[in-house]
Amino acid sequence: MTTPSILPQEFLDLQHLVEAWALKCEEERFKKLHSISYQELSDFYHEMLPRMPAIMAYVSQRKLSAMSGPDLTLFNLACTMAETSHPMDLGWGSTDFPGAYRWDAFQFATISKGSRAKLVS
Repeated sequence: MTTPSILPQEFLDLQHLVEAWALKCEEERFKKLHSISYQELSDFYHEMLPRMPAIMAYVSQRKLSAMSGPDLTLFNLACTMAETSHPMDLGWGSTDFPGAYRWDAFQFATISKGSRAKLVS
């Protein structure tokens, strides 16, 4: 008997990223961004960036409310990429933004925690 894949077959090359980066909600992704080095983000970003067109093509063929298992994990990985990439995209050179805002004071009322889509986990 084979072990089920964490990601869809086409994306197994990204499986090593799942534990650290396939985060399930905006709050987790936000906290991740503010707890890692720029180098860690850069490594993730540069591995994910060339795969994003294929990932987006794959997830866009699925209904969000019906996603589960490997498809949902891939979706979460793509969301983390989208929600943490701005320091790279904007060339900030850092994930630490002293004086910009007190990020630990943010409160999240997030759709991913209580979506009407009723995501299957």
